[in-house]
Amino acid sequence: MESQNKQIPTGMLSRLYRLGVTAAAPLVAAGLACSARGRRRYAERFGVWGEVPPSAWWMHGASVGEVQGLLPLIGEVRSHHPEQSILLTSTSPTGLDRAGDSVATKRLLPIDVPWCVRRALSSVQTERFVLAETELWPIFLRELINRGIPCHIVNGRISDYTLRRYQMARGIFAPLLERISTVCVASQTQADRYRELGVRSEAIHVTGHTKYDSAPKVSDGTSRGQLRSEFFPGIDDSIPIVTLGSVRPSEETVWLEALQALRSEGKRLKIVLAPRHMEKVGYFVDALQNTNLSWARWSERHERTEYDVLLLDVMGRLEEGYAIASLAFIGATLVDIGGHNPLEAAMYGVPVVVGPYTSVISDVLEDMRAVHALTELQVGESVRVLLGRVVNGDPALREAGERGRQIWSHHRGAAHRVVSVIEHG
Repeated sequence: MESQNKQIPTGMLSRLYRLGVTAAAPLVAAGLACSARGRRRYAERFGVWGEVPPSAWWMHGASVGEVQGLLPLIGEVRSHHPEQSILLTSTSPTGLDRAGDSVATKRLLPIDVPWCVRRALSSVQTERFVLAETELWPIFLRELINRGIPCHIVNGRISDYTLRRYQMARGIFAPLLERISTVCVASQTQADRYRELGVRSEAIHVTGHTKYDSAPKVSDGTSRGQLRSEFFPGIDDSIPIVTLGSVRPSEETVWLEALQALRSEGKRLKIVLAPRHMEKVGYFVDALQNTNLSWARWSERHERTEYDVLLLDVMGRLEEGYAIASLAFIGATLVDIGGHNPLEAAMYGVPVVVGPYTSVISDVLEDMRAVHALTELQVGESVRVLLGRVVNGDPALREAGERGRQIWSHHRGAAHRVVSVIEHG
């Protein structure tokens, strides 16, 4: 393998990219300053990081989903190397929020402009950089590699769209990918795509996805019963709960309409509605106010005695919502975004439902389809019929849920395998 200290040559496309992002920096700064979300940790976006303790591991996840996938990896390092410090970065404040107290040192990644990147890196001493999935910022990666910092990709994923984009900009990305120390992927298909983009074959390892390597927080029937009452005080054991997880605006419509239809027929069902982003809670409040359903926000639920829908307006409770569910809808699949982790629900034996837009989670869905552990809704399909099956206790749904739990069990151990690859890579 080449020395990591050998400088990466700069081609014409790379130089044009550098000029473009530098020219755009003032516009980016102004745009960030104009939104509350953009102003959070504003200085960090320009490399003002202050004092950063030396770290054995620098892990980066673009946003909430990528950071979620890093949490088992962080847990693995903490368990086996408690003396090793971790720096976590994200391009999203909510990504850093998702890590909670699992990491003490957290920063926002600077915008991909040379002087911002160099200012941030001047504060950092680290043994390795670990990138979740595929957020390749050319200037940032070039600076890391040129400084001799080993770079690793975990949970590597190249979608059809991303593959075409990287192929078009091969002059920028290929020299960087050739110098990546290791790439850990969930499937052979992904391994082939990284190889096609220029990663050395010996650097690619099929390890599974650490996002799916998680242990249930809710472990027994007693806990689930208590949780049902915490979500819906006084709920009867016979009433099913459907959890809509990480939902994007407009995805709630078919579910709320179906629930209203069932209520008009005298059938009883509860829904947990969990938005993907807390800043969108107001949208879902408006949507619920336009129905004839009774509802409450989690933060105000004690003010209500009974309600049909619980709006989860806090972070960190979705897994509990999945644990008590009789059916789980995985958000970002009824809109063209690509979906979120279905195994967060499947590990509880909960039958999983997705819409037609599943490009982001296609690998794990292939596994679930193969064993009939998945219900897939098409646009216009009757959600009311599906909820009717839930109310009637359809055994086929329960059986699909158990098969989904088996898929989850196959992904256990991915974090251990990934840490081993990185440490020996």
